[in-house]
Amino acid sequence: MVIKSSALQFASYLLRERVKFGSVHGVPDLLGPFHKRKEDLLKQIREISENISKSELARKLRVAKGFYSLEMAPPNNNEIMQIKNDIKLVKDFFGSGAYKQLTVKQAWLLLLVGTEIGMWFFLGETIGKMHIVGYKV
Repeated sequence: MVIKSSALQFASYLLRERVKFGSVHGVPDLLGPFHKRKEDLLKQIREISENISKSELARKLRVAKGFYSLEMAPPNNNEIMQIKNDIKLVKDFFGSGAYKQLTVKQAWLLLLVGTEIGMWFFLGETIGKMHIVGYKV
């Protein structure tokens, strides 16, 4: 929808400048056919913007925007309280010495989950810098 409004604004700006140019130089015969060309131009712009908004790429971008707005939203109060409770639970776990009672299987699973979370960070950094080694300077 932004494409439509900005394209139409740009086209109307160009048309206003053309009309100013024609009227300043005293060429009244350009104004009659120009209005027809203006309508044709606006019609073509509308058709192109409708085709763009119906394209597969536009659909994918709308879906991506939905995921982006959901995933990148700041946490609400309930989520913040849940995080505080989880942090307290981890402190209690280590403070009470309950980690000594873990089985090897449970410890291995916790290690794998921790490694996975760490790898999310490193993978995100690699994707963000668009280069495997170092940053492009």
